[in-house]
Amino acid sequence: MINVIFCGYRQWAKNVIDAIGMHPNINVTDIIYNDQDEKWENLENGTTDADIIIFIGWSWRISNSITSKYLCLGIHPSDLPEYRGGSPLQNQIIDGVYNTKVTLFSLTSKLDSGDIWMKGDLNLEGDSFDIILKKVESASIDLLSRFFYAYPNISLPVKQENTSIIHKRRTPEQSRITIDEIQNTNLKALYDKIRCLTDPYPNAYIEDSAGNRLLITSVKYIQNDIK
Repeated sequence: MINVIFCGYRQWAKNVIDAIGMHPNINVTDIIYNDQDEKWENLENGTTDADIIIFIGWSWRISNSITSKYLCLGIHPSDLPEYRGGSPLQNQIIDGVYNTKVTLFSLTSKLDSGDIWMKGDLNLEGDSFDIILKKVESASIDLLSRFFYAYPNISLPVKQENTSIIHKRRTPEQSRITIDEIQNTNLKALYDKIRCLTDPYPNAYIEDSAGNRLLITSVKYIQNDIK
């Protein structure tokens, strides 16, 4: 039996924890939802009982005081080392990357650069963002389930190559749709930008000269099939 602590922040991550926590090969010794949780100090002091700590949808850096004491693994919704860093789903969708992966990797002091243990398929095409998050959730559950069935009799993780590019977390200001974009961007690309910026993320918006904003909270793309 593998003693596991889960750390998760986003709602989709909590859903993953609820589902995978029933896995027959693991014993969930604790669940931590943010770095202000009183249980966090136990990790830093090394006073908690865990074989593995799994970080899902986590938004804070993990200190060496933790990664040096435990096997710390994270789930990243991209085909690492591609789209390391912040806002990986949004950055991929805006770039037109639809067929990607969820990656289970070792957490180190360098962002999203640890050794890769496993990957699972993830498709980002077409759907509204709430459906995308459901896809990430499902793919993450499948990935962790396969890992826990295989561990510790599992192939050694593979080192990442070409880890120099890091994508920054998108800012709310980057959700703006400009007149130039409307005039010069095809509708599919505009649709992709808007759909990946729906709740709970900063919505796409149009801003007038007075600074008033029109938020776009949902979008639908209808393709003309007439040839």
